[in-house]
Amino acid sequence: MYSFNGTFTYRLDDKNRIRIPAKFKKDLGSDYKLTLAPGNCLSVLPQEEYAKILEGFGRVPYFDEAAQRDIAAFTSCVFDVSEDPQGRIVLPEMLKKYANIDRDIVIMGAATHIRIESAEAYEARTAKTDLSALFARLNSYGKKDE
Repeated sequence: MYSFNGTFTYRLDDKNRIRIPAKFKKDLGSDYKLTLAPGNCLSVLPQEEYAKILEGFGRVPYFDEAAQRDIAAFTSCVFDVSEDPQGRIVLPEMLKKYANIDRDIVIMGAATHIRIESAEAYEARTAKTDLSALFARLNSYGKKDE
């Protein structure tokens, strides 16, 4: 099992390339995905986590047209990542646009995956975080109905 944690700030180079932090590389493996995520950010998904998403999609009836359209909308925005010899990956333009990324980004661990968001969005979101409320919500996640 892996647990991605920590926060790193980076800047895209002129060719929209970044390096995934070395701390994350071992658990990420060599076959991972880059895609859009809720909240106008991006996710880097280990193959195992992406497989869980696909497994859920596999339970959707094939003839449920609206659901299949939604699945196609998501999977059409999933990119197989390929690193260059220096270990950099390219952020596709459509993903950059979705996440409102210009130059400065924050890469953070999110337990089962990695989040990438614009530095501006990260600063705005974290500036208004109420830690007591955050801890209360975290306390309720994953609990089974009693």
